[in-house]
Amino acid sequence: MSQESFPWDLEEGEIILWQGRPAPRCYTFRHWLQATIGTVLFLASSFWLMVGAQLVYYQGYSWWLALAPFLLSVAAFFVGPGQLALARLRWEEIYYALTDQRLLVRNKLIICKSTTYKMDDFKKYKQKKYGKNLLSLKLFFKDSAPVTLECLEHPELFINHLPAENAETVVVESV
Repeated sequence: MSQESFPWDLEEGEIILWQGRPAPRCYTFRHWLQATIGTVLFLASSFWLMVGAQLVYYQGYSWWLALAPFLLSVAAFFVGPGQLALARLRWEEIYYALTDQRLLVRNKLIICKSTTYKMDDFKKYKQKKYGKNLLSLKLFFKDSAPVTLECLEHPELFINHLPAENAETVVVESV
C-alpha cells in the first residue's frame, strides 16, 4: 500500500510503523473444513432438488418435495462454496495499519467501517498459527471489544512494534 493510497488521515506527527492486509489464500480458505462440509451438503441437496423437481413435475407429487431441497441447497451454498467467494471479495476491502499512536482497521464492505484503537490502551494479544510465517492475532484493548487481524504474513513485523509493557502473549492453537 503506497502512501498516496493510505486510507486514513493521520494525526500531526503520527508515524506509520506497519501496514498490511490479510494473506489472500489464508483469508479465503481459513474456514476450509466448513466450506468442504457445505460443498458436500450442497451437492447432495442439489441432487435431491433435481430428483424432487422431476417427481413434482412429471409425477404430480407435492411441491414441498422440491421446496425443501431448494432451501437446503441455497443454505448449503452459502456455507460451502459461496463463503469462499464472499471471503475472496471481502479480502480486497480489508486494510490494517499500526502507527506510533493507534491501530487502524478498515473493512470497506461493512458500510466503510474504519475503527481505530489507541495503543496506550493495548493490553495483550492471542495468536492462532496457520503456518511458520502466517497467523491471526486477536488484540485486546482496555474498554473495547477485541479486534482480530486475520491471516498476517510475517506477523513478527507487526508484533515487534507492539508496546512491550503490560503486554501478554498467548498462543491459542495451531491449524
